[in-house]
Amino acid sequence: TQYRKVVGCLRYLLQTRPDMAYAVGVVSRYMQSPRESHGGAIKHILRYLRGTTGYGIKYERMGQKRLIGYSDSSHNVDPDDGRSTTGHIFYYGSSPITWCSQKQDTVALSSCEAEFMAATASACQAIWLQDFLGEIMNQAQEKVILRVDNKSAIELTKNPVFHGRSKHIHTRFHFIRNCVEREQVEVEYIPGGEQRADILTKPLARTKFKEMRSLIGVEEFSRRT
Repeated sequence: TQYRKVVGCLRYLLQTRPDMAYAVGVVSRYMQSPRESHGGAIKHILRYLRGTTGYGIKYERMGQKRLIGYSDSSHNVDPDDGRSTTGHIFYYGSSPITWCSQKQDTVALSSCEAEFMAATASACQAIWLQDFLGEIMNQAQEKVILRVDNKSAIELTKNPVFHGRSKHIHTRFHFIRNCVEREQVEVEYIPGGEQRADILTKPLARTKFKEMRSLIGVEEFSRRT
């Protein structure tokens, strides 16, 4: 019961701390029958939180006033069931407005397939955000830019032919192709070192984690001038 209470509180905290989304997502998977090792992971998260209580996201009137998303996926990093983790984060201007770290429903057979399924989930979120902004601002929105670090997955979104490497992928994951054809979403390549959604999909080394935390816009307010 105590384990579930702590995880529940941490999930509320994710509304302002995307840097903790992956770690909290992992411990959330064991709420039904947590073990001692899971309790140790909770303590590790709480120690990190205690040392970063002054961190958060600051929203500024900077950058392009358009939607830009980053989509990423880990492939087969979960030893329990082999399913990949989808991560995406969307910016309006220079600050993030929505993010997600979630395990995929099916087991991907390759990193390309995992990235393609993650991009499809991101495209669904992009279309919803596009319609939402268009409604509240009462004006048509530009097509959403979605940045992916897997060139094979990008080619798969632009190729309307169901070739041998993609015919086993469920039809619903090809929704992103329709978005690209209707020019609602534009998929771009971005190097892995600049992929901001990387922090949402897998555990990172200390130095890499701090670098990605800064890239997604989480910073310590007391050090700002």
